[in-house]
Amino acid sequence: MAGRGGKEKAAGLISRDIEEGSGPRHPARRGVTASVRRDREAEKLMADAQRAHVTVQRPMSDDEDYATMDDGEDLPESDPSPVRRASKGKGGRSESSGSSKRSRNVVEDDWVVTDPVPSGPIDGTVIPSFLGHVASTIWTGQLRSELRGHTRGTFCRKLNDWYKSARPEVRALIRGSQLSHLPSTMYTHIDMPLICAFVERWQPDTSSFHMPFGEMTIMLHDVWEILRILVEGRLVSDSIGGEQLQSVVMEVFGVNRNELLATHWKGGGVFCNSVVSLCSVGRMSEFEAIGWMFLMFGSTLFIDKSGDRIRPACVLEVQDGVEDVAGYSWGTATLAYLYRQLGVASRGDCGQITGCLTLLQAWIYEYFPCFRPQREGLTPHPEAPRARIWITTQQSRTETRLRDLCRRLDRLTAAEVMWMPYGPDIVTRTPRTIYRGWIRYRDVMEPYMPDRCLRQLGYIQIVPMPAFRGTKVVRPWNSSRYRLEHPVVVADDSWSFFPAASTLMLMIYTLAQIPSACDETYMEWYTRYSHPHIMPDMDAHPQTVLTRSNSEIWVNRWTTVGTGMLAALRRVDEDTAEMWAEEVDKLMHDWHLAK
Repeated sequence: MAGRGGKEKAAGLISRDIEEGSGPRHPARRGVTASVRRDREAEKLMADAQRAHVTVQRPMSDDEDYATMDDGEDLPESDPSPVRRASKGKGGRSESSGSSKRSRNVVEDDWVVTDPVPSGPIDGTVIPSFLGHVASTIWTGQLRSELRGHTRGTFCRKLNDWYKSARPEVRALIRGSQLSHLPSTMYTHIDMPLICAFVERWQPDTSSFHMPFGEMTIMLHDVWEILRILVEGRLVSDSIGGEQLQSVVMEVFGVNRNELLATHWKGGGVFCNSVVSLCSVGRMSEFEAIGWMFLMFGSTLFIDKSGDRIRPACVLEVQDGVEDVAGYSWGTATLAYLYRQLGVASRGDCGQITGCLTLLQAWIYEYFPCFRPQREGLTPHPEAPRARIWITTQQSRTETRLRDLCRRLDRLTAAEVMWMPYGPDIVTRTPRTIYRGWIRYRDVMEPYMPDRCLRQLGYIQIVPMPAFRGTKVVRPWNSSRYRLEHPVVVADDSWSFFPAASTLMLMIYTLAQIPSACDETYMEWYTRYSHPHIMPDMDAHPQTVLTRSNSEIWVNRWTTVGTGMLAALRRVDEDTAEMWAEEVDKLMHDWHLAK
């Protein structure tokens, strides 16, 4: 934490030097290290390039981490995403490339909303960091290009082969973790334009996607249903660093420090191929299982930007054996880590996104039929991860498709959402999904607030309770300065007190007879405090006529209306029966209008 603060302090000094027109000063006068001076020179180079309207790549230090896209070409972690300027025109917009980064000086709290924002919140108390969000400039014509998504498809395949060829006792240890299925569950093809369109709607202040009709989010029951990893259990909170981590890795690998640093270690990470070569052959069963779990965590749930390397922290919970792995809430850790990556990726200058993108993409498929691919089969096994029921293929990755998806989201209606994709009684099957508090993965803590998305639990959406705020929050346009801190004891205590406390009290809410229902005051509140639409095009308003080709929406609506109508008739409640009669009439009317 101290290191992070030091970097921010150095960044502040760099900004002051640039604004005053002075270069880096002699170290004796400033009392700073060579690395800080190098960073200052890099910042000055970037600033000069921006003034000259050219794009340069920031110099890399020898020990700096690199990012890779699907085990491919190395990329700098802070590589900015190009911002594209667009001029509005009839029926669309003509686009031309512009600056690679928004030209603005680093000013403390310039990302905090203090006045009404065009296309954004009128009142910034709910999403105060909106001015640091990429959506804050999309309305003015500055369009961000597609993010780079990180996957570990190559190593997932190696994990599958490793598991199949392992001895029976090793496979038994891995199966006992209840995570052996994850490498074969990860998607080979990630639809990055679709992911990017949703990232532009993610607001980290509320841990939710802000859609035209209200908030939605990935909940704990979604993690269980999609990935089939447990959400009950202990929080993943172990965190050590430096030489201690190296010692743990040395013990697992059976190598000394010189051999580790010379052959298997670079930039704070372990080469993935080293894990395979050193742990898959000729080792005791327990050590082989530990090596498999080590590589699995970094290749499925906690993917980062380290390319062909893996963070050594992934070995902490298995260093003493894999017997206790099933006792941790890996589902909660996965969600907390993904929340954080979505928050960072939503910043205006960010060009990459990490985390379990399979979880995010499958979640989109579950709730939004209009974006679904073909199903793998009509009758998937009920205990299989739902991520496996979708056939993913390589999708077009053009700028045109990305913007078309953004416009489609702007026109999306609540009636087009599959609010309960897993059926009723989700709280009974996954009680922890109504936990309300902080979720954690090591030093990453994020607020989890299901009351903001009640329709996903089967209830009428009302104005939610105030959002949780961290004790130290920095969410500026510059993603490298992104920061959220909160006392770890708060997260640990709120998690352990469930269900006696930290629970969403469902009895105070009203069950929804119509899945998309919300309180009459909700949309008025939401429009004031959020940004329902992102694209400025005149044709980006919610569509009034649905398409007949979207069969799953129509089947879902007919099923919902028919079930509710029959239940009402059995109760012989005149008012309720009349309401359902009106719903049937409306549905038939919509069907006749559909094209």
